[in-house]
Amino acid sequence: MENLYYLIPVVAIVGGITYAILSSYWKSKRETSNPELQAALEANTAASKAIVEKLESIDTRLSAVEKTLTDIP
Repeated sequence: MENLYYLIPVVAIVGGITYAILSSYWKSKRETSNPELQAALEANTAASKAIVEKLESIDTRLSAVEKTLTDIP
C-alpha cells in the first residue's frame, strides 16, 4: 500500500506532460485552420512561384549570353 503513494506524483507528472503536449498540438491545429492565414500563405506561395519563374528565365538568358561569349573567337 505504501508503494501506491509514490505513484501519485509520477502519474501527476505524466498527466501534466501529456496535457501540455496535447494542448500545444490543438493550439497549433486551431492556428492553421485560420482562413486569413491560409489566404496569406497562398498569396505568398504565388509570389514565390512568380519570382522563381522570373529567375529561371533570367538564368536561361544568361546561359545564352555566356554561350555566345564563349563562341566568339
